[in-house]
Amino acid sequence: MEKQIRLKTLHQKRADYAWKCIEEVKKVGSKKYKDEYRSYVERAAALIHRNGLGYTLAFYRSRFSKSRAYKALYDHIDGWFRQVFRKDKDILDWIRDDNTTSIDVLRATREILAMLDWLKRFAEAELQEESSS
Repeated sequence: MEKQIRLKTLHQKRADYAWKCIEEVKKVGSKKYKDEYRSYVERAAALIHRNGLGYTLAFYRSRFSKSRAYKALYDHIDGWFRQVFRKDKDILDWIRDDNTTSIDVLRATREILAMLDWLKRFAEAELQEESSS
């Protein structure tokens, strides 16, 4: 019998990771938390394009005490970064590291934006539904 090797594409891995993030938000959050998270996810790509990945993450980190949703989004971005780039360091610390080049940050930014596209779609579909009920 022939063995089938099933490898997920990076596109599938992004979708799977984003789906798990949304499922986590749905399980633990109140309506306000879900609404805030969805709103932050919807604006995340625009913030990154306008201000850069490092600035956006620093902004999210500065808001941890104001909203759990900012922390959740930051953690989801950081988690994807660590998974894809196999890093043990927090993404913002990695960006600030002297050994990190602008090319490294550009690659990470592109990958984070690709994952955020999935996260946004799932948040719009799943959290909108949750918020209306």
